[in-house]
Amino acid sequence: MQILLGQNTGEPATSINGAPSLLDGQSARLLGYFDTLLHRLMLARPTSDEEPTPEMSREEMRTFIVLGAYGRVTMTSLAERLNVPLSTATHTIDRLVAKELVVRTRSEQDRRIVQVDVSEFGQKLRASSEVKKMAMARSWLEPLSPGEREIFLELMAKITERAQPSPEGGKRHRPEAR
Repeated sequence: MQILLGQNTGEPATSINGAPSLLDGQSARLLGYFDTLLHRLMLARPTSDEEPTPEMSREEMRTFIVLGAYGRVTMTSLAERLNVPLSTATHTIDRLVAKELVVRTRSEQDRRIVQVDVSEFGQKLRASSEVKKMAMARSWLEPLSPGEREIFLELMAKITERAQPSPEGGKRHRPEAR
């Protein structure tokens, strides 16, 4: 069993009175399972019949997902949906266009308006990803009984409904310069 160590302290997480709380212990177990699951999924080697997929940064992936969900959008609309400045969205789209995952077009009515959409190659990549995600979901549910599957899905729905971004806003902590 893995034990979660307190953030940057090397000590086990504890409650106010100094003893690990039940929730802290369960949270540590959950993170241990997530770590194991992520390692198994990330270290899986692609099969020889798979096309190599382009590397994407976190911001490129977010943008690609939003475009896939909403389809053709203006750059201004995309920046608003991503909650980033237009210049940041433009730089991200530049990189996705260079990777041939996104296409950029100008509006016929107003040439100043730039629209972006997932390219044909990007659509193929999305479709392939959906097939892999479905296979992964089946592999997770397969060992469970139908009743356990329902309980698992109900719990996942509850977790998803209440999920909130971390207080740090998902930003990575960088060590201070010395």
